[in-house]
Amino acid sequence: MKKLATIFAVAVMILVLSGIAGAAAFNGTPDNERDDLGYYYAITGGKFVNGQTVNGLKTSGGAMAYILDDPGWGSYTLDTWNKDGWFAQTAGLALTMKNQGVVVYDNFNNDAGSFYTVPEGQATSATPGMYRGYSMSNNWDWIYAGYFKVTEATTIDQITGYFDENSGFDADNPLIDYRMNVWSNLDVDKGTYIQKTPSIASFSGDVMSSDSTNGTFSWGDTGVDRIFGTDYNNLHDDILYLTFTLNTPVTLQPGEYWFSHDAIVPEPATIAILCIGAFGLFRRKK
Repeated sequence: MKKLATIFAVAVMILVLSGIAGAAAFNGTPDNERDDLGYYYAITGGKFVNGQTVNGLKTSGGAMAYILDDPGWGSYTLDTWNKDGWFAQTAGLALTMKNQGVVVYDNFNNDAGSFYTVPEGQATSATPGMYRGYSMSNNWDWIYAGYFKVTEATTIDQITGYFDENSGFDADNPLIDYRMNVWSNLDVDKGTYIQKTPSIASFSGDVMSSDSTNGTFSWGDTGVDRIFGTDYNNLHDDILYLTFTLNTPVTLQPGEYWFSHDAIVPEPATIAILCIGAFGLFRRKK
């Protein structure tokens, strides 16, 4: 199921982070399962840089992984990273990194600049850039991470992920907090291919985590839209950015990493639980 909405441009908003608590530790039980604040979906990127050969197909090693801690999703394995099959055109989660205002890594959109536009005559469901990954570490407790690669020591002071405001999510809601994480990578020989997966099974990154790294979050409209096909009346859906500006820069050594961003919510006064059948299906990946 696809949830569609037309989103108005948002003004840039600022949230100062001072080591706020992030997602709860793994406990194998739901943290919230609240639905009134909507659902946060991360946008994927379609640009392959730094010689990246890993793509969204599992047979390439897989550029998308997920981890969850809520048994309400059903038969998924909890508290361990799982690879998810996406598309050959999926480079990972859309990611831009800067140092002193200069872009040092970027896989947002693609080289043709049309990753988020459904080609004429093609079904929306057949277009990789229209798919997004659910990411809320303390609400139905599921996040996605995307692969990326750097080929030289790379200092960063600003990290940007991308999302939209479909599915009832309001980026300006003062109840919402945000998280951003980077994990190290571990190669494991699976026989038919090398499966690359984050080496740390945790909602918090071992390389960098906004749970423990002070900085400032900001968000706003990128000016780039997802443009649906004629099967959805060519609907335009704003893509928003979430930027974490670090108080102190960090340097990534050459290698392979994983990146995620997610939204966290407060404990609800009354937990709303919906039927997990089709509900879980449409939230997991769209």
